[in-house]
Amino acid sequence: MSLIALNGRFTGTPNPTGTQTASFHLFEAILAEPSEFRFVVFADSRFSGVASWGDSGRVTFVPTPFQDWSRGRAHLWEQFQAPVLAARRGCRIMHHPMTTCPAWQNRISHVVTLHDFNFLLHPEWYQRSFRMVYALCAMPGLRRCRRVVAISDYVREQAARIFSASAPRLRTIHNGVKPMVAKAPREGNYLFAAGSLQPHKNLPRLIEAFQRVRAEFPGLELVVAGRPQPRFAAQPELAALLASPGIRLVGYLLDDELANAYAGARAFCFPSLEEGFGLPVLEAMTLGCPVLTSNVSCLPEISGPAVQVDPYSVEAIAEGLRMLLRLSPGERDALTAGGREWAARFSWQAAAKKYLALYRELAS
Repeated sequence: MSLIALNGRFTGTPNPTGTQTASFHLFEAILAEPSEFRFVVFADSRFSGVASWGDSGRVTFVPTPFQDWSRGRAHLWEQFQAPVLAARRGCRIMHHPMTTCPAWQNRISHVVTLHDFNFLLHPEWYQRSFRMVYALCAMPGLRRCRRVVAISDYVREQAARIFSASAPRLRTIHNGVKPMVAKAPREGNYLFAAGSLQPHKNLPRLIEAFQRVRAEFPGLELVVAGRPQPRFAAQPELAALLASPGIRLVGYLLDDELANAYAGARAFCFPSLEEGFGLPVLEAMTLGCPVLTSNVSCLPEISGPAVQVDPYSVEAIAEGLRMLLRLSPGERDALTAGGREWAARFSWQAAAKKYLALYRELAS
């Protein structure tokens, strides 16, 4: 019976978003799926939901205090200690779910889930220290690991160009979307935007577009969930825009709060300039919220029936907002039904089955 090591470095984040949340749900689905494998999981038990993973007879949970470590310390563990610890426990395969992985393989077959190449293709969005860390902790390992799993065809095509890698090394396995339930949908006349306050999320243009349409829809607000990210480039204009009339910044939202915000919104706004997957689009669809998103990067691949606009054009975003705000009840129902049906195509269970098939391929 093959042993698979799972790198739970994402558990170092007490309030997860984006890649940390996706990594948790991916590993949870893999461990829940029946298989012939046994797993060794390196993770911090203080991360909500992971402590119970060790209850399974197929899982050895190795408490690793990621939340006590700096980001640099966690990267050093991943690069130098993780391959040793995994091999010492008899693991033949190790899975890293957040783009980075060790350059030194230590005779283990390494699998890395690749979320995006933004750090490489858009250096202007990041601080120099962040770019240097990823140049050292992502690129060498991605070039040497046995399998690179992209979360969209868009990212896989980028990897093929950047690495000139052969097709067998590269795979696409889409992320899933977890079921969400809105117990008490947020009240009010508002549009909703969610995501960390990073340059590529395109909030300045979204706010400018909102300002253009607000006069046509009295009492309309734009509720923005998110928090600043210190490792990203500064956006001097964003603070003033977030303080403008009609904007309500609500910070980090827990899962229940996030579901309620999606469910009560007239539309979810996600005009991102660059995404590897765009999970919030699908989350909004599962809760019956019409979606405005971009017509660039992976978003046409992932967003299906969403209203897609040019994210570089403030007027295009504004016109997309007008379209959603003017929907008749029947048109809205049809759009949200289509969104729910589309989002149902993306499940963590399906992703887990594909990863298990990949492990079997490597184990053989």
